[in-house]
Amino acid sequence: MVTEKIISNAPYVASVVTVIAGLTLKDWGVIIGIILTTITVVVNWVYKHRQDKRETVLFYQQVNQPSEAEDN
Repeated sequence: MVTEKIISNAPYVASVVTVIAGLTLKDWGVIIGIILTTITVVVNWVYKHRQDKRETVLFYQQVNQPSEAEDN
């Protein structure tokens, strides 16, 4: 049973290895550049989202606090 799975998946693994081995240095550079750009966009989005949440909380805290001018 296990041997049949290995044998049936071997052509797929071999084709993936062949494609990877056929990539040139320029191809790898493009692939790595795309991956790093995607990671950068995601990380920036996460941190901007967190910053927006913090600023929103701070804004509502400042709006809901009574000012000193109203107390006098």
